[in-house]
Amino acid sequence: MRIVPVVIAAIKKDNRFLLTKRVTFDNEDKEYAPFAWNLPGGGIEFGETPEEALTREIKEELNIDVVIEAHVPKMFTQVRKRWQGIFILYLCRFDPKQTITLNDEADEYGWFTIDEAKTIKSFPKTIAMMTEASKIKT
Repeated sequence: MRIVPVVIAAIKKDNRFLLTKRVTFDNEDKEYAPFAWNLPGGGIEFGETPEEALTREIKEELNIDVVIEAHVPKMFTQVRKRWQGIFILYLCRFDPKQTITLNDEADEYGWFTIDEAKTIKSFPKTIAMMTEASKIKT
């Protein structure tokens, strides 16, 4: 059994959030295959701050630099088989002049309102995290 701290970026533009359609899955995520939408992010590596991990993960997954606007003060957790993620959520923005280039974890991205995201297959907690991030005023 593992407990893993995970950083998540709620990248917001206008009233929409950036979601990626994940196509690669770890063993604990196989039930969501062949694809599922989620907010981008990933695990914190030893020695990293959550903010460093977030900017690294977003650079790896989307090839963009983000600006962290705020830490969302609600923690999320999800148990999947013998894995438990503790999700640390940040509201972020990016310069739209940057070009998003996905790595091999996802094959598509899109901008979704919360209502639109409710109509697609997504990872657990995605809608709840979008909802909490939408409450933050910057």
